[in-house]
Amino acid sequence: MSARQDAYIAELVLSRPEAVAALFAGSVFLGTVGFVVARRRGWAALPAVLAGFGLALALAVTLARPGGSFSVATTDPIGMCVANEFSLAGSLARLNLVMLAPFAFFATLATRRPFAVLGVAAAFSGAVEFVQALTAIGVCEAQDFINNTVGAFFAVLVAWLLTVVAGNSRPASRAGRERSSVSAARLP
Repeated sequence: MSARQDAYIAELVLSRPEAVAALFAGSVFLGTVGFVVARRRGWAALPAVLAGFGLALALAVTLARPGGSFSVATTDPIGMCVANEFSLAGSLARLNLVMLAPFAFFATLATRRPFAVLGVAAAFSGAVEFVQALTAIGVCEAQDFINNTVGAFFAVLVAWLLTVVAGNSRPASRAGRERSSVSAARLP
């Protein structure tokens, strides 16, 4: 394991203009979606926006690359997946471990629903692998799915532990405050 190799992977990703453009556009779009959904559901807005940024990052590094084509589509995309197991031996394996961590961490802080966030992260990882098999943008690997999901699990766990340690210090949503004031007004 080499920090130099990991830095090379980061440089490689950031040197692709399509990945940088996808990261920027995706962050604006998914951050806005996170903000709107947070406001409507009474979630914390800043972590929801940051979760959107994290999801944009994952999309940019996995699907915003040249070379994909539906002309190589297969009738058995799952059969095209490489069946390998969890490993942190290479830079790409470590990148896959942390790829969904920002999304999972901030989404858990925003929603306070760790199981739902972990399910969404795992489903997203599976969908990315499926699209990679379908379009030949990348290689569909079980290891990528496992590493993504393990990384998301630990990010969810850390965020959940932070919410437990911090207690319920999150301010109530506007709807919650309105209900509280209505019920307080009814008291004799």
